[in-house]
Amino acid sequence: ASTVTDASTELKIILDDWLTGSYLLPDGEDGIKASKVLALGERLVNQHGDVFSRSSVVYHGENTSLHGVIERQQRLAYLQKSLPDFKSAVFNTAEALNSAEGALSEVRARQQTESDKLKGAMQVLSQEQLEASKLEQLRQTAILREKNLKSDSEAVKTRHAKLLENIKQKESDLLGISVQISQLELTKILDLNVRKEAEEGRQSLSDAVAKSEKFHQEIYFEKKIINNNINNLFNKINVVDEEKIGFSLRKLEAEQTLDATPMETLRANLSEAVTSKQLREVALFEARNLMESKDTELKALDQVRLQHEQKLSPLRDNLEKSRLTEQEARIYFEQCQISLQDNGADEQSLLPNLDQKADASFFADMTNQLERKIERLGAVNLAAIQELESETERKSYLDNQVQDLIKASETLEDAINKIDRETRDKLMETFNEANQHFGELFSTLFGGGQAKLELLGEEILDTGLQVFAQPPGKKNTTIQLLSGGEKALTAIALVFALFRLNPAPFCLMDEVDASLDDSNTERFCAMVKKMSERTQFLFVSHNKITMEIAQQLIGVTMQESGVSRIVDVDIAAAMQMKA
Repeated sequence: ASTVTDASTELKIILDDWLTGSYLLPDGEDGIKASKVLALGERLVNQHGDVFSRSSVVYHGENTSLHGVIERQQRLAYLQKSLPDFKSAVFNTAEALNSAEGALSEVRARQQTESDKLKGAMQVLSQEQLEASKLEQLRQTAILREKNLKSDSEAVKTRHAKLLENIKQKESDLLGISVQISQLELTKILDLNVRKEAEEGRQSLSDAVAKSEKFHQEIYFEKKIINNNINNLFNKINVVDEEKIGFSLRKLEAEQTLDATPMETLRANLSEAVTSKQLREVALFEARNLMESKDTELKALDQVRLQHEQKLSPLRDNLEKSRLTEQEARIYFEQCQISLQDNGADEQSLLPNLDQKADASFFADMTNQLERKIERLGAVNLAAIQELESETERKSYLDNQVQDLIKASETLEDAINKIDRETRDKLMETFNEANQHFGELFSTLFGGGQAKLELLGEEILDTGLQVFAQPPGKKNTTIQLLSGGEKALTAIALVFALFRLNPAPFCLMDEVDASLDDSNTERFCAMVKKMSERTQFLFVSHNKITMEIAQQLIGVTMQESGVSRIVDVDIAAAMQMKA
């Protein structure tokens, strides 16, 4: 797959699926020896097209000992003789193909141009819509921000009032504590005479003073923190006021922009862009229709080419028979010359006595008749008259037998012709019915699309079939462009179409859902469940979705190393036991 360097994304995915496990074999190496180290599913391909896998070899072209030198020379002579006709046919086909490809490329170029124009118009339209939406969003944001700023300003004012009340309360408490300290100092001066009581009072007063000083320091620090908070709030208020002014300016700019660009102009531009888009879509639809018609013509040409190739095969067989007949006549002529030489006759002396209109078969018949006459003369037979009468009777009897055989042959030919007609009619009826079922089941499994079978020739008894399948959303020209899962669903649709035409008692499927995803597996299971009313299905699967529709499961388990056993489960019985 790494050798493919120029491919679209869709083709790249398909080529990776096809070429996975395929490798190029270097020129000169032995493919059989190199294939021994391959893993399962891998293969080697050389420059001549030979394919080597781990267990098989497929040679490209005729590479057997049955084709001798004479046959190859005859084949070469025939090919050389037919080469001009083939070249002219190929040249005509190539010219038609080139013209079709040129027309297709022109249509694709026009389609690309129109697509680019449409894309540009859509981009301009989207930019204008985006600018309008941005301006409207800025306007709504400015209005919302103004409301939020008003509410924040009111909240800040309320909090500032609360903080002022707390400061006043702390100052009143501090004043009360100061009064208490002054009273304690006065009591200390008055009670100096009472030492013990004074010492105790002093100790208690010292503790009270220490607590009071600590409380005073805490109040001082709290007051300082509150002042800092007040300053921060004032700073935030200033920032909010600045943001409010900025949003007011942006709001004014947005309103000026909206006033400078009226909505009528935007609506007119939008209407013009929509009209241009519709025109481009119509042109794109016409280009697609033209491209589909060209694809149909290309398919028709391909089918005509296949029919010509099929008609060419019997002509080749007839030419080969003619060559064999010519070779046989030449050998017979040489034998006749040898016989003349053996008998001492001269060809020139015999020519004047020969009939010029007679051919070799005439003289051969004459020779045989003369030989038979000579043999019949033989010795004198006295009972010749009686033998003549008996032979005459025998001749009349044989003539009657010949007439009976001729009549029987005519009757047999009539029966064969009748059987052929009935077989053609029956086969065509069966083909049409199978084709109809195939298309219906394909659409059911894929959720749309189309599929059909087509005959490669006019004679249905000896022609081939070709499968056309197009899933929804794809324009593939050959079935080889489908993915693995799409090929599997197509094959399932064809097999189920034959089962619907002539239902069998049972059907065995071996991991047909291996390459399907969950959605396709569900469609496949629904189809199997519907057809199981007339046919019993036995399938091997590792898919949980597929196993859910089964009525009975049979598996292999290994409880002990090297010892396996069969385990079967009846789903209906298991559900009853669970209930």
